[in-house]
Amino acid sequence: MSADQKGDWVIFYRKLSNPNVWLTMKLWRSDGVLVSAKTYDEVYKFRRFKEAWNFAKNLITDNPPTYDAQVKRVCRAKGDAFYLSGN
Repeated sequence: MSADQKGDWVIFYRKLSNPNVWLTMKLWRSDGVLVSAKTYDEVYKFRRFKEAWNFAKNLITDNPPTYDAQVKRVCRAKGDAFYLSGN
């Protein structure tokens, strides 16, 4: 298990229409839809917490809001797997 000591912050989000399913962000499409990641290499990683927080803040303050979001630290697990830890 390893992570960059300087960063690797990710967006952990859920759609407000499906509040029981949390996902990790892979990319943000130009039409405003978030795509979820399945492996560690697919996860979109922010180097600084503040950059990730500003992105999450824009998601949750959108009018009308579509997503709920949190910032978490991502760590590599065995193989392609990953896990998220709280900040």
